[in-house]
Amino acid sequence: MKKAFITYILLLVSVICSAASNVFTVNVSSSTVEIGQQFQVTFTINAAGGNFSPPSFENFKVIGSPSQAQSMQVINGQVTQSTSISYLLIAQKKGTFTIGSASVKIDSKTRKTKPITIKVVGNNANGAAAQRNKTQQRKTEAEKLKEYVFVRSTVDKREVYIGEKVTVTYKLYSKLNLNGVELESPTRFTGFWTQDLTTLYRRNIQKGREQFKGQTYEVVELQQTLLYPQRSGDLTIDGLTIIAKVQIQRKPRNRSEQIWGAYDMKEVIAGSEPIKLKVKAFPAKGKPDNFVGAVGKFNMKMSANKDSLVANESVNVKIEINGKGNLPLINAPKIDFPSDFEVYDPETKERIKTDYNGSTGKKTFDYLVIPRHSGEFKLKPFEFSYFDLITKQYKTITAGPIRFFVKKGEDEENVIYSGRRKEDIDLIGTDIRFIHINNVTLYEADDYFYGSNLFYLILLSISLFGVLIVFIAKRNTAIKSDSSGLRKSKASKIAKKRLAQAKKHLDAKENIKFYEEISIAIFGYFADKFNLEAADISQEKIIELLDEKDHSSDTKISVQTILEETEMARFAPDSSINPSILYEKSVALIQNLES
Repeated sequence: MKKAFITYILLLVSVICSAASNVFTVNVSSSTVEIGQQFQVTFTINAAGGNFSPPSFENFKVIGSPSQAQSMQVINGQVTQSTSISYLLIAQKKGTFTIGSASVKIDSKTRKTKPITIKVVGNNANGAAAQRNKTQQRKTEAEKLKEYVFVRSTVDKREVYIGEKVTVTYKLYSKLNLNGVELESPTRFTGFWTQDLTTLYRRNIQKGREQFKGQTYEVVELQQTLLYPQRSGDLTIDGLTIIAKVQIQRKPRNRSEQIWGAYDMKEVIAGSEPIKLKVKAFPAKGKPDNFVGAVGKFNMKMSANKDSLVANESVNVKIEINGKGNLPLINAPKIDFPSDFEVYDPETKERIKTDYNGSTGKKTFDYLVIPRHSGEFKLKPFEFSYFDLITKQYKTITAGPIRFFVKKGEDEENVIYSGRRKEDIDLIGTDIRFIHINNVTLYEADDYFYGSNLFYLILLSISLFGVLIVFIAKRNTAIKSDSSGLRKSKASKIAKKRLAQAKKHLDAKENIKFYEEISIAIFGYFADKFNLEAADISQEKIIELLDEKDHSSDTKISVQTILEETEMARFAPDSSINPSILYEKSVALIQNLES
């Protein structure tokens, strides 16, 4: 018994000592780095403390100010908080160096971290310099083989108006055997509205043959994109850069290679040159006041599904614009409806065919309208203006008018709806209220409310309402006692709070914190929904659970894309991931899963 007691005491002391030693810790992203490579040192305080004192970081260069992050975790009802302070360092010379202890005061006691050792080498197989060397080697190979492997970009025109279509095509030309093509960096079309016709991501590689400068090449169309310039001046269409894997014949080393041929596989970086585009502004002469940027050749018609109805009955008014031009950029027109028509935002439908020559088709805007009063109303003719590229002049087309004959309805309201939305309502006749002489109801002098049918009906309603409150209270108690169910029910709410916090970091351009918050929101949502611990959740586990629940492949691809892009952006800050688009994807994912 005595031995067991001593063992218990020793075990308790060891647990306390272990807990104390883990209160203040240090971690390093890599213990072996190369000269010029960045790495991160993070100090974590798992308790309330103050007077933090960092080490000197001699032999290393500190980049910017340290970043600080706080986190909270609830395990078995116990709340733990931690604070992390991170420093970004650059190694400046070869050797083995020691980063000294940091200190902090916790509970009136000074605690220190253990010193850490960093080995700085000239070359690291997975380091930044190795990647730079690999890229440089690919560029060197491309320079040697530029007559055999290269990328060309072409446009169908070099001088356009604002909103006029330009088609850019990127092609890979090769005299060598192609074994694969991947995008080295995406194109960024600054100043353009874009629509991809073909990309490397949308279809398999299809090879063809073309003549260029008297030579025959194997050709792969890499990308074709429609561009609509959004401002005047000189704009630049970016080039496209790819990594091509090619086979190069070499001298045979043995008999087998003499028979079948000897080849080396090379990776080359090939890119096209940027293209300058002159964008002309619209002429000021003859420009209509209602012109909003439509370019091309269009027709228009306006119609209603009925012209005779009663007050408070709905009617659909349609505007259809068809033709060829920048149809995708045409927004819903503003129609001047009568003031006492209640008008809802239009529903937009489009049937547009897009190819190398541009966009052709039609766009329909369907307005749901409710007249609130009887009478005869006239919807004025609607005018639509566009810039004709053939004549280089503005043209205005007209549709309408439409007349409505509205009969008096039983529930016609004494209101006028001014503006375009139902929120904009003005009461009329509020200054003088006339005495109503029709449908007057008189009551006897001894007709009391107490003891009437209405009195007992209200008593019964109050009783039923009380029973309902008791039922709801018991149900809420049952839900709260079901911790698993409560956690599932709050998963969406917690995820949306995380996403709202991520939006704040995005607006403040705190990208690292933004990506961390997105990752926590998505992983936390699935952990809560499937009642899993944070340590048990992973991307593979999420996909497996979605398979079990028979979710669509689009949902699984969306989850995988968001998590992979978040992970890449967190550990590769120079990646081309757009944080705004990533945020919209994350919000849409949670909404789709909840619906």
